[in-house]
Amino acid sequence: MTVVEITLDEGITGADAEAVRRSVAELPTYIHQPVSRARLTVRRIGSGRVKRQYVADANVIFNGRVIASHAAGMTALEAADAARDRLRRQVGRVAGEGRRRRNEKRLDEAPPVDLAHRPEAGVLPPSQRRIVRRRTYLSVPLGTLDAIDGLLSMDLEFMLFVHARTHEDVVVHLQDDGQFGLLFPDRSPLADEGDIVVPRPSRYPGPLALSAARSEMDFLDHRFLYFLDAEDKRGKVIYLRHDGDYGLVEPA
Repeated sequence: MTVVEITLDEGITGADAEAVRRSVAELPTYIHQPVSRARLTVRRIGSGRVKRQYVADANVIFNGRVIASHAAGMTALEAADAARDRLRRQVGRVAGEGRRRRNEKRLDEAPPVDLAHRPEAGVLPPSQRRIVRRRTYLSVPLGTLDAIDGLLSMDLEFMLFVHARTHEDVVVHLQDDGQFGLLFPDRSPLADEGDIVVPRPSRYPGPLALSAARSEMDFLDHRFLYFLDAEDKRGKVIYLRHDGDYGLVEPA
């Protein structure tokens, strides 16, 4: 049987580490498909407003192809279990479960979204707002449904990621009507994803300088703004943080 390579943050020890190892020890058998490699990494991403402070990345090689999953949890075990389960579904889809099952899965499993209790951002005049940079949570390409999985599991309003289909930097997000939206560069093939999300191209037909994106935020009071950066042509998101400063999410 394929042995699972497990990497844990140094803070995950004792009973917690043992529970994670037991959970994923038989991952190759659990996914019901022959794989030639299996890996799991669990780490803590910090405290603060993120409810689920542990993230897990799992991947296997199936039919010569690397298949990966990402999940978050309030404990290391919860994150590992979720990544294991999502990886099984990923392999199942690749093995031929079909499009109907892919679409129905998220509709059946998505927890209710309570937009009425969104925290309010701190108040600072635009001239006093700093730009605080951080990398996106995910570094592996994802399909739309798996990005929605990540959005929900990490309790986020939006998530920047690389789309597995087009390798573009795109954003999945929660709309005020409770639906999932997908933002992408102008003229992207992802415009046809309307059976899964509400697809919408960037409001800007071309790249923007970061200073121009900031000015848009200063004057139009967006919740967040997705744009292609004129400097490196990568998709990024500028948003208003809870402390009143701007956050800038950049690709890994």
